[in-house]
Amino acid sequence: MKKDKLTILLVDDNEKFLNSMAQRAKLREYNVLTATNGEQALEMASKQTIHIAVVDQQMPGMEGLVVITKLKAIAPDIKTLLLTGHGDEKLKEATQALNSTYFDKEDISGFWDFLANLSLGEINILLVDDNPKFLKILADRIKLKGHEPLTALNGKEALEIMESNRIHLAIVDQQMPDIDGLVLITQLKKIDPAIKTMLLTGHGDEKLKEATQALNSSYFEKEDMGSFWGFFRKILKSLETTMAAAGMAEGGDHEDALKIKGSKKD
Repeated sequence: MKKDKLTILLVDDNEKFLNSMAQRAKLREYNVLTATNGEQALEMASKQTIHIAVVDQQMPGMEGLVVITKLKAIAPDIKTLLLTGHGDEKLKEATQALNSTYFDKEDISGFWDFLANLSLGEINILLVDDNPKFLKILADRIKLKGHEPLTALNGKEALEIMESNRIHLAIVDQQMPDIDGLVLITQLKKIDPAIKTMLLTGHGDEKLKEATQALNSSYFEKEDMGSFWGFFRKILKSLETTMAAAGMAEGGDHEDALKIKGSKKD
């Protein structure tokens, strides 16, 4: 299945710079729109879903911060970045106050790596493990990565959380006193078939791995925790891509049912 492209809007009155950015974005498999001024950008945003807008600050007619403010009025979920060659702390603070990202053009060589790691949506993560110490360590590490996970010490707590929250990713321990992990994952998927799940186990085998994969769930052995975070990051990127492509559009359509497959390439 071909991954869904994210639509990126590039706004800059310097056409040479704009064309260069557009070509780079296309090479990274974005669906690219360009505008040379704020008015054009707003017209485009009013007619179609845009996931990311990269906006120059200094433009005739309407400066970048004003464009970003108006873009967010049209599409509150749009992710925005302000590009500037004449930045200062005051401008940076004003950008952040709009819940927008600030990037200095003098650092443009690192822009694409920066964009690839940009979070495109709020991902709600549920951690389920009956070992409080392990659960806290896992939660603290995830908090350092910019997320606020919900935690449960058993299956009953997890199901109660699931009933009252939209959970995008559940990381579930296999051996728990009330409900084992595979049973819990099955029940979570009945509540929300789109949820992404991962089974963690300290006592795994091929039979358990096959049963986990049969539930369209990821499988990870606790003894391999050293490589867990790279695996976790791939799952987040996959989720972010799907949420941006399917969940940001108003009204909801067939894209809301897209299944998560693979991870977004840079």
